[in-house]
Amino acid sequence: MSNVPIKRRNVFINKAFQARIIVGVFLLILLSGLCSAALIFWITGSDLQAQSQTAHANIINAWDRLGLSIFIGNVVAIFIAGTLSVFVALYASHKIAGPLYRFEKLCEQVGDGDLDVLVSLREKDQLQELGAAFASMVDKLRTRKNEQQAVIIKIDVQLEQLKRDQNITGHQLSELNELTRLTKQL
Repeated sequence: MSNVPIKRRNVFINKAFQARIIVGVFLLILLSGLCSAALIFWITGSDLQAQSQTAHANIINAWDRLGLSIFIGNVVAIFIAGTLSVFVALYASHKIAGPLYRFEKLCEQVGDGDLDVLVSLREKDQLQELGAAFASMVDKLRTRKNEQQAVIIKIDVQLEQLKRDQNITGHQLSELNELTRLTKQL
């Protein structure tokens, strides 16, 4: 893994994935805020109702103001928490979506035969272990490919030596030429 820091310019790497996370977190906060408002409204409502029956009419006005204050307070809290949650979810999903996007591109490169790829993630990105495993895999593939190339070169040398043999028949020579052609395809 490289220690070179990578800066991504695009925060929305996998928009659908990140949007699902953000919407889910925001809806969870919205639901918890609404449940909180309903619970406070229900708890304080019965106390204020009981007090309003024994006290004078100002308590009823206090109930209206208190209920509205609780509702407005929760709406403001939901808005603030929701805004913060969107940024936190975006940041957290970026730490996952970014490396996944990087691995997707690396897989395409390796699939195209480029085994000289450099697996590098930002220092605080998630999936560092996967990056190390991927780098190890690419290194093993590169080693195996180099070993196979060395074997192919040895086979080619031996085929050329066989072709130079004086006692070779025409049929054997055509078979050796076919083997040479097949090794070139490897």
